[in-house]
Amino acid sequence: MNRLLLSLSLLASFALSARAVETLRPEQLKPGMKGYGLSVFNGTKPERFEVEVLGVLKNAFPKQDMILIRMSGANLEKTKIIAGMSGSPIYINDKLIGALAYGWSFENDPLAGVTPIHNMLAELDKKTGSSSSALPAPRSTLPDDFTTPRPLLTPLSLGGFSPRTIELVSQKLQRFGLLPIAGGGGSGDSSAELRQPLARIEPGSALGVQLIRGDLNATAVGTATYVDKNKILAFGHPFFQGGRVEAPAVLAEVHTIMSSLAISFKMATGIAEVGSMVGDWQSCIVADTKVKAAMIPVAVQVVNPDTGDSERYAMEVIDNEAFSPLLVQMAIAEAIAVTSGSSQETTVRVALEAELSDRTVRVTDTFFNPAGGLLDPDSLAPLVGIFSTPFGHPTVKRISVNVAATLTRQTAEIKRAYFSKSQVERGEHVSLSVVLKPFGQPEITRTIEIEVPAASDLMRELNVSVLAGANAPADIAPPDSLNDFLDAIQKRHRSTELVALVQSPTQGLQYRGKLLKRLPASALAVLDDSSRTDVINAADIQQLVLPTDWVLTGQASARVPIRQE
Repeated sequence: MNRLLLSLSLLASFALSARAVETLRPEQLKPGMKGYGLSVFNGTKPERFEVEVLGVLKNAFPKQDMILIRMSGANLEKTKIIAGMSGSPIYINDKLIGALAYGWSFENDPLAGVTPIHNMLAELDKKTGSSSSALPAPRSTLPDDFTTPRPLLTPLSLGGFSPRTIELVSQKLQRFGLLPIAGGGGSGDSSAELRQPLARIEPGSALGVQLIRGDLNATAVGTATYVDKNKILAFGHPFFQGGRVEAPAVLAEVHTIMSSLAISFKMATGIAEVGSMVGDWQSCIVADTKVKAAMIPVAVQVVNPDTGDSERYAMEVIDNEAFSPLLVQMAIAEAIAVTSGSSQETTVRVALEAELSDRTVRVTDTFFNPAGGLLDPDSLAPLVGIFSTPFGHPTVKRISVNVAATLTRQTAEIKRAYFSKSQVERGEHVSLSVVLKPFGQPEITRTIEIEVPAASDLMRELNVSVLAGANAPADIAPPDSLNDFLDAIQKRHRSTELVALVQSPTQGLQYRGKLLKRLPASALAVLDDSSRTDVINAADIQQLVLPTDWVLTGQASARVPIRQE
């Protein structure tokens, strides 16, 4: 009943907020014209600040002008432009001219660039639909070019994440114009934890976009510019230029303004779901109060046998091929860091299961980190390759991750490899000895049985290279379809596998995403036809895999003559 009342209250609030607003185009503005802007500096109520038009930069962006303004009041003389003010509506003669959106590095005065409202209103007519498959366009946010206007950084309030994890992912998030800050967020399952808003959504309200919600939270905070019935225009610049993309939109509460000589920013958290972002375009983002964003449920279970600790994290992440893998990596890394509870050397075993629309993908691997539970999220990237493929974006229904973190160093180095015989014959099985040096233990020897091929003019020796699984090539052809690509993810070698690459005198072929080896001459004659474009020559290298208990490093090689017949 409470949730129903909340939904009705929100709908009523939006109905009240929707109103016709008079506007001015850039060509109607003149330097010296004065007006005001609206933004939230504390709580949820928009406050007024003063503005003066300085001029208009024609065609500052593709088919888009930029209005230059000077701001005053609301302590802006001290803080200068504030990250999180993106989208603040600007009015001249009580007529809306656009959204505050751009700034410069190292500015002494509170100057800003405004996106014209008519560019933003054009986005209302764009069709919504399935999420865009386009990757976000990275944009530098470093203050290395103080002459170029840049979209204001968007504060990304991270709740439940440790400062160490935030530091590890900070640069990746900043590439997309996000300013990661340690903030807060709801705990538990999705939006059920969000409380009733203290004020209705209106121009100037703080509007957040949730990338993660649940036991971990990531909410990007900007400002609403314009409300038209069930549609909201905000930010005044791209969020991450995702096109048609969905993510929960929330009313945010600003706790304080963090004033800084480097970057002042709003510290805020979401307090009520108000619909979904449905578009992310050049001039603004568009939210729809009648849409509920489709999110991907993610469950992470972490156990630490050494301490007896066990934690389960439940959350939802945005369904986007660029952000989803990074967010899942962040969630796993944070869960590991908390549960390991130590800066001791840590070995981590991760098993990820992703349920797709027509199949389930399972990937496992083991990682070692000398810094303890602080696992670099980049190392987990191969586990989440399902999100970004050359064959489209598969539908991911859910993800579950099981992690075991032990406070031990389970590593070994490949020291050398050798054959026990000085000569071998075709067809016999010969033992390859591989010497491993586990950390803190004596050397041990593992053996791999290899069938000796026939000698040829091109190959008179049996050559074998031994690699750690993490450095060994996958025993597959380049994928030819989405299913091939997903198969390849599951077939990649694990870091605990010892992989022997055995050279062969015969030729292999790649055919429609398959790697064909040890083919008889008759088959080669049929397939290796110059008129066929779907057949490519490939090296015929046999791969022999031996599982071990250690995360392996290093490599070795061995060779032995093959007796001529």
